[in-house]
Amino acid sequence: MYTNFKLTIVNIENLIFSDMVYKIVVNSIGGEFTILAKHAPLITITKPGVVCINSNTHNNKCIYLPESILEVQSNNVLIISDSMINNINLDEKEIIKNKIKIESLLKKRIDINQQIKLSLELAKTLATLQAIKISKSFKLTKKTY
Repeated sequence: MYTNFKLTIVNIENLIFSDMVYKIVVNSIGGEFTILAKHAPLITITKPGVVCINSNTHNNKCIYLPESILEVQSNNVLIISDSMINNINLDEKEIIKNKIKIESLLKKRIDINQQIKLSLELAKTLATLQAIKISKSFKLTKKTY
C-alpha cells in the first residue's frame, strides 16, 4: 500500500477532482515529473497536457488540462486551471484536421500577431494529441469522469 496525499484540481467553474492519491505525473515548464507523498514544497506552472493520477479509489485516471498552476505543500497538491477537458472523450480525427489546418495557415504570409496566436493554438493542439496518445497507453480500469 502506498502513502497517499490529497490532490485537488479546480477551475473557475467547479471542483474537477478531489481525493487521496498516491502518485501523479504532470508536465511543468521544467519538464515532466512525478509527485509522491511527502514531496518538497513547490509552486510551478504546468504546460498544457495530461495529468496522470494513481489512487486506490479511482485506480488510474488521465485528465487533460491547459496551462495551470500547481502547488505542493504539506502532503497537499492543488492544481488551479481555467478549464478542463477529459482527454478520453476527445475526437482525435478532428484534432488532427485542426492541426493540419493550423500548420497550413502558419505557412502563409501572416502578421506577427496571427503567427503568435496560431503558434499557441498549435502548441495546445499538439499537447491534446499527446494527451490522447498517453491516455491510450495508460490503462484505465474504472470509468473516468
